[in-house]
Amino acid sequence: MIAEEVTIGEEVTTSPTAAISPEATPTYVSSSRTQVSGLKPIATTGYEPAPAFTICSPLASVSIDELPQIISAIYKPPPLGQEGRHQGVDFSYWRRGEQVSIEGEIVQAVLAGQVAAVIPDRMPYGNMLILETPGEDLPVALAEFIRLEPGESLYILYAHMRSEPAFAVDQWVKTCALLGEVGKSGNAGVAHLHLEMRLGPAGQTFKGMAYYEDNATEEERTNYKLWRTSKTFRHFDPMVLLLFDLGVLHKP
Repeated sequence: MIAEEVTIGEEVTTSPTAAISPEATPTYVSSSRTQVSGLKPIATTGYEPAPAFTICSPLASVSIDELPQIISAIYKPPPLGQEGRHQGVDFSYWRRGEQVSIEGEIVQAVLAGQVAAVIPDRMPYGNMLILETPGEDLPVALAEFIRLEPGESLYILYAHMRSEPAFAVDQWVKTCALLGEVGKSGNAGVAHLHLEMRLGPAGQTFKGMAYYEDNATEEERTNYKLWRTSKTFRHFDPMVLLLFDLGVLHKP
């Protein structure tokens, strides 16, 4: 099969999504896309609000309701403010249909958001991207469900990608936009997507983030501790949001 050429930042219309619809309950659709070639960056675009709130699967070829089947490491964090595994959730598989590895699978934006960090291959996250979704862009029911406080945003981190994400800090990214490919950069022993979700002060950006490396700068270490152990950003299980019943947003 010849892979389609896909542009980083492009929205895949066949991506697995959960969209709010007043007329029907949300449905999840599996994409048949398994590989891409010719990944290219796109120019920064302005904010364009989506016509309806949408939650997208972080993996283009895996529907949201299939995600629990490929979890390789569950969310099992240390007490808030302490370092340790596992402050997110990992998705991986050895074989799925005709695929013999998750490496190369397309990573896409769960929610629309502004780029808060673009980190090249640094320990422990490897090639990593953080997107910030402002609290006011979330439906009230969802914001209350994840316990978002006034003045806070939702931050989503995508780690261990195959190559450095082709985005710029402050760039706006649409829901389901292609972010890159699953890889094993950083401290990943095998290919997987590590996904973290945190709540924290709006407008935060990270020019660098690294730890566990002799050459990590003070700024990189400070940002790592700010994200991981400062209690400024509160982590929660990403599956809580991914499996949130969007239908409740239309119930009286």
